[in-house]
Parts: sequence; structure tokens; C-alpha cells
Amino acid sequence: MERIIGLLKSPSTSLSSTRCASNVKESPATAEAVKSLCSHPHNTMPPGTSNLEALPSEIINHILAFLPPASLARLSRTCGLLRSHAHNDVLWMPIVRNIAAGLGGLESPSPAESWRDLYIAHHPYWFLVQNKIWFADVRNNGLLILARYNSQNGCIEAFRLLAEHGAHQNETWAHNPEVIIHTFNPRVSLWLDDPVIKLGFDKKFRHNDNRLQKEVAMQTGTMHGICSMISLCRPIPKALQVAAMALWPPAIIPAKERVRNESATKFRTEEHRPQTLDLISDGTFRIRKWLEFSNLMQPLNAVRLGEEVLTFSTLLEESYVPSRKKPWQGIWVGDYSGHGCEFLLVLQRDVTSPMALSRTPSTGSLPRGMAMAMGDADTGLQDSDRVRHSAEAIESQRDVHPDPVAETAGPSTWRSEESFTHRYDKKAQWTKNTQDDDLAALDAQDSSTETPSGRLEAIKLTGDINVPRGEYTWIAEDIGPNGLIRVANEQMFVGARTVRSWGHIAGRGYRHDRFISSQLIMISDDSLAQYWEDFGHISFYRRVNVDDYLTE
Repeated sequence: MERIIGLLKSPSTSLSSTRCASNVKESPATAEAVKSLCSHPHNTMPPGTSNLEALPSEIINHILAFLPPASLARLSRTCGLLRSHAHNDVLWMPIVRNIAAGLGGLESPSPAESWRDLYIAHHPYWFLVQNKIWFADVRNNGLLILARYNSQNGCIEAFRLLAEHGAHQNETWAHNPEVIIHTFNPRVSLWLDDPVIKLGFDKKFRHNDNRLQKEVAMQTGTMHGICSMISLCRPIPKALQVAAMALWPPAIIPAKERVRNESATKFRTEEHRPQTLDLISDGTFRIRKWLEFSNLMQPLNAVRLGEEVLTFSTLLEESYVPSRKKPWQGIWVGDYSGHGCEFLLVLQRDVTSPMALSRTPSTGSLPRGMAMAMGDADTGLQDSDRVRHSAEAIESQRDVHPDPVAETAGPSTWRSEESFTHRYDKKAQWTKNTQDDDLAALDAQDSSTETPSGRLEAIKLTGDINVPRGEYTWIAEDIGPNGLIRVANEQMFVGARTVRSWGHIAGRGYRHDRFISSQLIMISDDSLAQYWEDFGHISFYRRVNVDDYLTE
């Protein structure tokens, strides 16, 4: 078996070979492999007959089932026998079905005539469906989309994932009646009326390597005159990545590969796109959009306006799929009051010590502003003292009505400067009055329950004009015993662990950003709440299961 696989991998069956079967030349490596097989003591075949050709068809098909699609396609150029086997639809059916696993299994390759034709029609863009979740570098707000294969029309398509506030009400917190609780019941859905990606099936399409370099036009949207094209990306090697380089995704988000995020030519030059299959980034892609004005009399003299290029990146599955040891990691939607609902990536990282705080991969330093916040906490300087020195921060924290373009500086409804001092005067009193209750609740915990550990980092996948996408929204440095503040016993949060955390706020335009003291209430694996101490309110976060929105 090993010798046969070695023969298949020899230069004569190289994936880069472009010669037809009649012109294939036998390489030295192939000749040596064939000679070794023919001279084997157990070989009973007549001289000049290949052992590979003499194998039963089911064994050859079994061997070829271990090869990736590109290898099957290129192997078919070596000889007529392997060509007939490599074109066998039995080999291509599981390949396509595994890619479109979110559909629960395809029954037919329709509208294509065969599974192989279907795969070729969308090659090399099947990675869109495999990775399924993508987020873009749209300024401030960002964009989150889900990709899937539509078996009804044979299209690869992707739609925006949206969330809106459900019915909610304001309640007071039994633990501290001066704190307002904003209940949160979001409605999450896909915007099916306006696809971001739509790669249709073309029966006349014949694949060639030019598709690696060219941009592919898409029929997206319902508005006349809006055009879009999708293109592949070429990743930047890790050895060439430096902190000053504009890359996507941001360094704080785990990623297999990163690409450039700035270009003077708007990514029109060839160096931004792959020349060969092995240079394709399957974790990123770009979409070029513009508004085009033309008329029927002179269609070639169209006016092109408002062109923009969006760079998309996917998330590593291990970073958002929860596990037994990391039950809180995943995709979440949070309540950001006037800014609406925003999507977060919550990472649950391992820590070696209680003070092993988050460090960015690019610089190895603490998140900007967090070191200052921790220093203030150590010296006893209250966050409200620093707020009083920032007129812009105070102005941005006043009460606002829910509005898509609200200019608040943080996650929810803010209060004026005068309430800060009063709240801090009360804080010590509430802590003292509830200390005995907290200890009693800790003693009442079930000792058999596995104690949480690690650090939770919430990163915005979609953002707002104050704290944009790709930035931290809060960090709980240690959810284990060293970070535990209390175990709640009030009715709304009974049994929930409350741990020390740091919330990220900023002024409009992401100016004067800083971290403030807060508390993370860990209600369940699917529900979290954040107590923003300075602003006297609690906001909620709910888990989002992306697979629920990938069915047809």
C-alpha cells in the first residue's frame, strides 16, 4: 500500500503537471518506483505490466478516496486509467457533501450533472462554505455574515447576521437598588433580502487558473446600479508581519493567516492575489463594491462612484465552539443601548497565574488603557476622579434615547457627573452589608461542581462609533477563585458567579479610550451580564449558535 501511494505521489503524477496523458514523460523517481515494484519477489505480473494498472478497480478507488480534490484533478492527467477513476463521481460526492455539511447532506448535485462538475463550478471558493462565519473591516460598525450553499439554485451565498432588541424593561437590582437592570431578549436573523455574496452556478463554466487572479462578478442586492465583485487573497507570511503593518484580522483575534488591510491601489495589483493554488488564503477574501450610472444608449460610458473594498476574515473554529473546559467561549450578542445590538467573540484563555492578563500577540503588552486602570485601582484612584478631568467623556455619558446613530461613550444609558460621587460613597456601604451573605453563599456551593478557570476576553466583531469592531469590550482577568467577588443570591441571578472585570469605553471616534472597573455576572453558559459600576446599570449578553441560521 505504501509503495502504491508513493507511486501516486511521484513527479509523473505531480499536482503541477499540465501535460496530457499522451505527452507525460516518465521521471527518474517514477521509473525507480515502478522498477522496485516489478522486481519485488511476490510480483507475478508479466514484464512491462504496471502493478497499479492490474489492481482491482475497488482498490484503486479506495486509494484515491484519500486524495484531496486538487490531487484527483491533476492525477487524471497522467494516464487514461487514472483519469477514468479520478472522474468517478463516487469520489466527488463525499467531498461536496462534507463541504456543505450544514445542510444535513445533499441528495443530488443538481443543477450540475455530476458532483465533480458541481465542485469545479465553485472552485476555489468552497472555503466560504467550509468556514461559514466571516467578519469584515467596515469602518467602526463592522459586518458579520454567514455563508452557505443553496442546493435549490446551486449558489454559494452569504447574508448579514442581524440582531434587534426584543421586548425589554428596566428593573432595579435587589443587591443594590440604585443599579438599573436592562433586560435583553434579542431577535437574531439573517437578512435574506440582500445577499452579500452570491456565486451562481454556470453550466458553461470551464475552470482555469485565471480565476485565481481575476475578480468574479456577483449578482447581489436588489438596488439598481450597485455592483460587486469577489476576489481571493494572498496571506502575509508570519515572518514578515510587524506591529506597524495594517493587517486583517486584528492581532487580538486568533487567525491562521492575515492579509494586508491597506493599499494605495485599492488592491488592484497582482501581488495582493495568489498566482498558484498553494498561495490562496482560505481564511480571507475581498469584495469590491461601487455605484454605477449608465444608460442603454451608451452602456460602455458608465460612471463609477463610491468604490470601496471590504476585507473579510473567518474565525478559527476552536475559538468560538464551546467545550467542557471552555464553556463560555463562542459568538455572543450584547445589548449596547443606543448603539443597538452588537456581536462579540468571547475567548476563554488559560492563565498560569491570577495576574496573567490579556496581552496582544503583536506587542506582548497589556491592552491600551488597561495598565492605567489597574494602576489606578492599586493606588485607590476612583474611575470617577479620572472622568471628571475629561469633559468629552462626561458629555458623552449623559442619558440618550435608543437611536442607531446615538453618540454615547459606552455600552448603555449613561448618567451625569453628579451621580458618580454619590455612587462611590454608597459602594463601600453595600460591600460591607453584603459581605456576610456572600460568604454564606460561597459555603453553600456544591463542592462537586467543577470550578471555572481561565480568562474571558470579549472582542467586538461589530462595533459602534465609540468602541469600533476589532477592539475589546470587556476582560475578566480571572474567572476562577482569585477573581471571584461573590456568588449571587438575589432572585434574578441566584447562584451566578460574579467576578472582577474591566470594561472598555471611549469617546466618539474612539478617542480617550480607557478601561473601567466592572463586574461580570456569569448566569449560565449561554447568558452573561455586565455590571458597569461607574454608570450604575447592568447589561446582558446572549450566546448565538450560528448553525441555527445556516439551514435553507
